[in-house]
Amino acid sequence: YLHAARDKIDLIMRFILKTILIFCFLISNSNSKDGYGDLKFTSSNFNHFIQYLKGDGDLMSGGKPLGFAINQAGTQSWYYYCPKKFGDNCMTGAAMQAQNKCTIASKKKGGERCFVFAKGRTIVWDKKYIKIKRKTTYEEIKKIFSENGWYN
Repeated sequence: YLHAARDKIDLIMRFILKTILIFCFLISNSNSKDGYGDLKFTSSNFNHFIQYLKGDGDLMSGGKPLGFAINQAGTQSWYYYCPKKFGDNCMTGAAMQAQNKCTIASKKKGGERCFVFAKGRTIVWDKKYIKIKRKTTYEEIKKIFSENGWYN
């Protein structure tokens, strides 16, 4: 009798573990909204990305880039960064929030949904994972964009 009870408990525990693993897999895939496909930045959105890297948008200067999103037409973008005065004490999920704000703004103008282009200093479009160092020059960034067909 005791052996049968242990077998049932083992079966139930395996079921729960499998369910949790499947749930975690589905959640991580549903939150993954990295961009893909053809993308062309306008000059204003390219400059918006440069501001994102520098962290000098909106009255605050300096900081750590958190997330940058853009629509595939390259006409609408949005970003979040962490101002220096906050140190590492900034919001989590900034890339997703940037994507949501960008999508709302894009759709108001008749555009398409936005996707995450960069997380921190790493470009994640088309799973390229291009790390942009802090001291990368404007010309070097322009070259990366040109090589990938994102900006001429």
